[in-house]
Amino acid sequence: MKKILIALASVVAMTSAVEAKEWDTIRVGVDAPYPPFEFKAPDGTLTGFEIELGNEVCKEITGKECDWVIQAWDGIIPGLLARKYDMIFSSMSINEERAKRVLFSDAYYTTPSAFFAPNGNGFDAANAKDKRVGVQRATIQDTYVTEFLSSSEVVRYTTADDMVVDLKGGRLDAMFVDAPVGIDMLGDDAGISQSGGYVKEPIRIFGEGVGAAFRKRDTELEDAVTAALAKIKENGTYDVIMKKYFDFDIKL
Repeated sequence: MKKILIALASVVAMTSAVEAKEWDTIRVGVDAPYPPFEFKAPDGTLTGFEIELGNEVCKEITGKECDWVIQAWDGIIPGLLARKYDMIFSSMSINEERAKRVLFSDAYYTTPSAFFAPNGNGFDAANAKDKRVGVQRATIQDTYVTEFLSSSEVVRYTTADDMVVDLKGGRLDAMFVDAPVGIDMLGDDAGISQSGGYVKEPIRIFGEGVGAAFRKRDTELEDAVTAALAKIKENGTYDVIMKKYFDFDIKL
């Protein structure tokens, strides 16, 4: 009996060691470019609010920055489930539909969505019949316009960059994105501006904030990330990073 207990203890110890070693480096899936949250600097390196915040989270857990894996948004959850990376840290809103497939950390920021349209084109989301509205495929914005702008022609894009090109080129009447993303990507373009107010409801679509996503069984990693985020908020690191990219508070 004693030998059996010793053997079982050894197995438990070996399993724990493997699980601990698994997170020596955290591979993180991200959809880029999606400024100001994630984009490439002129030298080709990834940067942005979530890249800096994610690196601080990874350093809290492993002592090293994240190992970033760029993944198109429409495949980002399948990529996680296929073990291409260990975590998604890429502006993923927490909602009921996604929570059926992945495990979420506590929310770490929240921003509204907004429509952006060329000045003078008369776009009105409340009366958008036959208008061409751009969204990024498989986003909460895609879900929203599919349900609430059913009389519009919804044009879906793999990247937000391509959508902005078509908006500026007159091939779209409007686009619907996270408000800070639209503001950042359009920059000083005086010919395009926000159309209407911020959109944050219904909660079942837009959720209650953005969180990191994990495979359902990776509860240990989720706990570690949630704890790291709490520490980074408490020690002021979060605020330092946030103020580099935003003029308003997005922290939850």
